[in-house]
Amino acid sequence: MTALGYCHVSAATPPPGGNGVLIAARMPFDDGGPVDEMVPEPHRLVRAHFGPLAIYAVYMPNLLKKVPYWQALIAALAAGSLQAQSVAIGDFNTCRAYLDEPGAIDACAHFMDEIAAVGFCDLWRERYPEGREFSWYSTRGNGFRIDHAFLSAALAGRAGEVRYSHDEREAGISDHSPLILDLAM
Repeated sequence: MTALGYCHVSAATPPPGGNGVLIAARMPFDDGGPVDEMVPEPHRLVRAHFGPLAIYAVYMPNLLKKVPYWQALIAALAAGSLQAQSVAIGDFNTCRAYLDEPGAIDACAHFMDEIAAVGFCDLWRERYPEGREFSWYSTRGNGFRIDHAFLSAALAGRAGEVRYSHDEREAGISDHSPLILDLAM
């Protein structure tokens, strides 16, 4: 990471062979650590503070295993001021029926309404209310939009472009299309 100029990284580390998230930056930040130590794998949900900006990096497990992560994230976001500049971004493994997936198999989609109820918007969906774009495909070829950026109202008003980059997935670098979000700071 340092060879690329990212000298500052979050400290939460998954066990060998485990999944987690990393926040890497060229500028120093206050490592907020895991959002909640009580979730089964705290390294899947970490935060960092860049002055007034709070970034929550997310990689939720599949199916109902993601419930405690959603609950912890929503509680943390609700506890902060709605005027705060906050973004929760990453792989939520969650999608809205018939809009972000071809059917209705995700039993946790209601958490997307709950995060909206505490003042955070799904920026891509806000910009493209009728849009249909998938960030991940199953082995059966079914597409799902499971990678999201939820922004506080104060930050959403200052957000620039939000888009999915499909080149990385199509080239086989990742099985996901990364979500790219421009923020003017």
